[in-house]
Amino acid sequence: MGKLRVFWVLFGLMLLLPAGVFAAGPMEVELFKPQRFQEDPWRLRADRLTYDAATQTYEAQGRVEIRQGDRVLKADLVRVNEATKIAWFQGNVVMIQGEDIFTGKEGQFNLATRCGEMTEARLFLKRNHFHVESPLMRKTGENTYYAEGSVVTTCDADRPVWSFHARTLSVTLEGYAIGTGSQMRLAGVPVLYLPYSVLPVKTTRQTGFLPPTYGQQRAGGAAVELPFYWAISDHSDGTLFQTYISKRGYMQGAELRYRGHQEAAGNFRVFYINDDSGQARTSNRYWVAGMVNQPLGDWNMRLTVDRVSDRGYLKDFNFGYMGLNRYSRSLLLEMGRDLEQEEVNNRVSTAVLSRNFSWANLTAYSRYYERLRPSDPSPFQRTPGLSLITLPLPLGNWPLWVGLNSSYHYFVQGQGMTGDRLELHPQAWLQSQIFPGVYFSSRMGFRETLFRVDHTAPVRVDSTSPVIEPPERYLSRALYDAKVTLGGAWSRDYGRDGDASRFYRHILRPEVTYWNMPRYVAQRYPPFDPFDLGWVVRANRNLPVRDGDDPIGGVNAMTYSLTNNLLWRGTNKQGQATVSDVLWLRLSQSVFFNSSSMALDGTDQPHRRFSDLLAEAEFRPWRHISLGTNLGVTPSREGFSRANVKLAFLDLPRLNYVSVDYIFIKDFAQQINVDTYVNLLSSFKSWVTFSHTFRTDQKLERRYGVILQRQCWGVNITYTDRPDDRRIGVTFFVPGIGEKLKRSPVRFPEEMRGKEGPDFM
Repeated sequence: MGKLRVFWVLFGLMLLLPAGVFAAGPMEVELFKPQRFQEDPWRLRADRLTYDAATQTYEAQGRVEIRQGDRVLKADLVRVNEATKIAWFQGNVVMIQGEDIFTGKEGQFNLATRCGEMTEARLFLKRNHFHVESPLMRKTGENTYYAEGSVVTTCDADRPVWSFHARTLSVTLEGYAIGTGSQMRLAGVPVLYLPYSVLPVKTTRQTGFLPPTYGQQRAGGAAVELPFYWAISDHSDGTLFQTYISKRGYMQGAELRYRGHQEAAGNFRVFYINDDSGQARTSNRYWVAGMVNQPLGDWNMRLTVDRVSDRGYLKDFNFGYMGLNRYSRSLLLEMGRDLEQEEVNNRVSTAVLSRNFSWANLTAYSRYYERLRPSDPSPFQRTPGLSLITLPLPLGNWPLWVGLNSSYHYFVQGQGMTGDRLELHPQAWLQSQIFPGVYFSSRMGFRETLFRVDHTAPVRVDSTSPVIEPPERYLSRALYDAKVTLGGAWSRDYGRDGDASRFYRHILRPEVTYWNMPRYVAQRYPPFDPFDLGWVVRANRNLPVRDGDDPIGGVNAMTYSLTNNLLWRGTNKQGQATVSDVLWLRLSQSVFFNSSSMALDGTDQPHRRFSDLLAEAEFRPWRHISLGTNLGVTPSREGFSRANVKLAFLDLPRLNYVSVDYIFIKDFAQQINVDTYVNLLSSFKSWVTFSHTFRTDQKLERRYGVILQRQCWGVNITYTDRPDDRRIGVTFFVPGIGEKLKRSPVRFPEEMRGKEGPDFM
């Protein structure tokens, strides 16, 4: 009888088990087993878990968690109906999807459609640091939300510095937050009513307004810029620049950018303003500029356009989004080259098509100069040009190499000459190792140049040069060039004991080079190319002849030099060998066997028998500090003829940069240039750039900037002081919404290429 009673008790417990407690400890079950979702199954885990078979409902209490992949829902109490797939949550509800968090007091969700609603809800989108609060918020889709009576901000504080209060709000992840009946509030105080508002909720490129800028100029008055950014596709975008300048009128600008396969890229912009201020030569003022890099199979095309309405345009509008300085730096980073500076009076547009072969380079190109100052001579346009430059090709097993440098150009001058120039320049090299550490090299060339002139007119190279008489219709010029070098290279290691991986290496390179290129009468030939007239700038008349000067005539000199290199061989954190330059020093001087060189204007430029003793050095005592110097001393008792000293501090990880550059050229220039960008604090940055010439005791240009960036807002204030104008600019920005300004306001050295830093110009 006792055993029968025990049996019925156990049987009763088994009947009650489906609606009872599974276990007293943590328990986990898989939901909706008969059905399979496209993704991972839903799993329910809790400290206390019961199941009611009659209603097909799970009830979970204590550290409740429902998970599917990277989606996690947590609450104090959860009920899940297996038939309807609806889960009801209560108490400290948290829904996590990736890095986004949706929290509230109470809610219910359909686990099949992943839609539902939450009371006293708060949505946090980490990628944009976006906060949305609402008494009732609905999750209407996989990446969409809807809320009423909501508050939007990127501030973490309970009382945000800024916020949007919207009557209704629709949020789409990687899209936009669209609100109706919105108020913008600063520190809780309403300051602006917007019947319709749009805020980007994207981490990628996004269509929308960029931060507006406000500026004040002495010459132009108040200036307000409101750019609109358009994300056209994954590979292209554009910007419309709306600018109002109180003393000049409304300016409209547009910029189009695209990226293609490999290195294909393009960037073009155009600006126009009807300027009725009377301060310019013309009222219809414009600027068209841009670049293209386009691979064409084995060929590469490079296109540069730079056209402007008048000489003063780039000076008057060199500020803000539309300024030349900002755009030129952007092109340098994106396209690898920049535009001519503001003070250049000839704007240059070029088209280049080139191909590299295993033995030569073939390039077709055209160059167009736009003259901005009427008093300047009319430049010669190169339309078109073609060059073929071969590599030195060996002749059998002999230490001989041969090569060809050839070119053809057709030149057009507005009111002067037009004509052709064909040049053939075959060369031969002889190189040999005489003794260990001693080498000999020589180069001989013959340059034949043919000119054909279609039309002649007396021209001047500049206002101070003599009139160049009309040349004959057909001319030829035959020149030879010779260069002979005897040099050596010896090295010695210091601190290298056994297999030591860290040591210094000193390399000593003495060298003597003889140059001989005959003089010719430059005025006899058409001035198609300035280098046909000469090669020496007046300020460089007493410098030694060095590689890279590339003179074509009037040189008979011997240059002797001594070069020192101090290298440090170390290892990085991965144990790989690294080599860095610690010191580079070269002393050079030339002895001239003639009394003058050929100046760029075609006249004789007298020089001394012994050139200046030139000392060039680069010193990097520490990783962040570099010192460069270029000193010229006359052989007589006149002292220094030139000095260029540059001290730079560059901290790449923190983007700190300080550069001081002093330039002195006797009788020509004495100037100091300073560039600083200080990023010591995450919330405060400052930068200064200025130039000052001591010859006239006049400041050239000074620019100052302060950037204050808090957690959810920022402001940048800039001040520019120029000899003819003063400008102040203010830009407000919101991190995560409108922060698209990532170009540095100062020109960093080459090591910074590709680095991002705030650009508030």
